[in-house]
Amino acid sequence: MSRFFCIVNHENLPRLPAPFAPALMSYRVGPGPELLRSQGSFPLRGGLLGLTAVSAVPEGDPSHFCRQVVRECQARGAAGVLADWEPMQRPLLPLVRRLSQALHPAGLLLLLPECWGGAAEQAGILIPSALSGGSLELRLKEAAERYGAERTVLALQPVREDFLLPAPSGQGRALSRQALADLRSRTHAPVYWSRELCARYFTYRDGQGVHFVLFDDGDSLCHKLELAGGLGIRWAVAAWDEIAPWSSALSSSPFLSGKS
Repeated sequence: MSRFFCIVNHENLPRLPAPFAPALMSYRVGPGPELLRSQGSFPLRGGLLGLTAVSAVPEGDPSHFCRQVVRECQARGAAGVLADWEPMQRPLLPLVRRLSQALHPAGLLLLLPECWGGAAEQAGILIPSALSGGSLELRLKEAAERYGAERTVLALQPVREDFLLPAPSGQGRALSRQALADLRSRTHAPVYWSRELCARYFTYRDGQGVHFVLFDDGDSLCHKLELAGGLGIRWAVAAWDEIAPWSSALSSSPFLSGKS
């Protein structure tokens, strides 16, 4: 069965509609190390505990920390942990490995960015959907072959970027939803579909030169989910505030309905 976790914060915890489950980014690693939780109470049943980025590498035996994490998951009925630890810090390797070893026997997930792919054999590995070149299908196929489809997790990242061509760095200017709408209204440019990137695009010209604008909508995000499901990938993660406008379409996609 496919699962879709949405990253949220306890300060503005939304009521997520089914079948979305929260990944609550309200936990961090403290000195010791030990598990620290944000101030205040917040409801969480199911979903994931979200461990935010580690600013200073904790010293000491991580065994106590791992036991705390397992107990917190069990107390809240959480499916496991999403550790937003990027970039990879080699001093964190012992903690990552120990955490994976503690969660797996308890039937709990550990999801990590791809930079940790070789650090924990049982962990789920997040593969971003946002590309500015290449093929998303090939990217996901390679990840599934490397880590196994059961460990590959689609990190669904809606893209809205304006690239001034040529763009050798592959980096564009990020656009807000309103900026994208204004640009489309002003240019009246025809919109095309990129099969390789699984996203929509259009081009326009101004005083700087030719621009290539790449963006997602509900249909393209559903297509990315279906592509992942067709490759045997059964886990997806996204930031709720980024995908909320298309939540209805995503919730009825074959990926979540079990038809992919």
